Amino acid sequence: MISDGRIQRRLAIFDFDHTICEHNTDIVVRDLLEQNLITSEIKSIIRSCGWVPYMQRIFRLLYQSGFNKADILSAIHNIPEVPGIKTCIEEMSKNNFHIVIVSDSNSEFISAWNSFNGISQYIHTVFTNPAKFNGNGALDLHPYHHQTECNLSAWNLCKGKIVDDFLNKQYVASNTVYEKIFYIGDGKNDVCPMLRLNENGYACPRDGYTCFDALSTIIKQQSDRYKAKILKWRDGFHLKSLIWDEF
Repeated sequence: MISDGRIQRRLAIFDFDHTICEHNTDIVVRDLLEQNLITSEIKSIIRSCGWVPYMQRIFRLLYQSGFNKADILSAIHNIPEVPGIKTCIEEMSKNNFHIVIVSDSNSEFISAWNSFNGISQYIHTVFTNPAKFNGNGALDLHPYHHQTECNLSAWNLCKGKIVDDFLNKQYVASNTVYEKIFYIGDGKNDVCPMLRLNENGYACPRDGYTCFDALSTIIKQQSDRYKAKILKWRDGFHLKSLIWDEF
């Protein structure tokens, strides 16, 4: 649809772990290791440096323990979808939606899972930590960016900033505006982008996960200033029904 010289579309922004795929990709791959190999020193990396350096150490340990690229990707392929989410994404793509993924997983895991599950063709853009298997077969991981402005987000990934930058780029470079924006996630790091939604926005926290309670707590402190609508969803079938009810 074109209005006032600009292309009008709908936008669905998805987290990945526990939102598209049912489990946490990092944890699934980490659990390939014998747990006694993950020493207290390695675990302390989370507190001292953050999750990305911790997972980089885990990937190095996997390589040292004999796990190769095929082993790791097989574990990713075996993660089930959140029930109904692939159908939901496919239907969105056929109904004027751009579909974007913003995730604190990594590019190798998301690309592998999406390709294996046949949804890559529906995804407009993926924003995540870059990763690549090196010539030796070890997985190298890097932070998406380094941020200090947002205290709701990890230092390596502010999803709110990513979404804002994407919207600005689409407006300026692609002449595109979004009449409705749905942000779909499950974790505390999904709260920041949900708080940035306005009257045309829909915050979609998954039922039973931390996002809903964290979002609700902050919204209560903001009184009546929060303008987006909240759609709490259980699975992909439920999510599709909730979203379609808004049209």
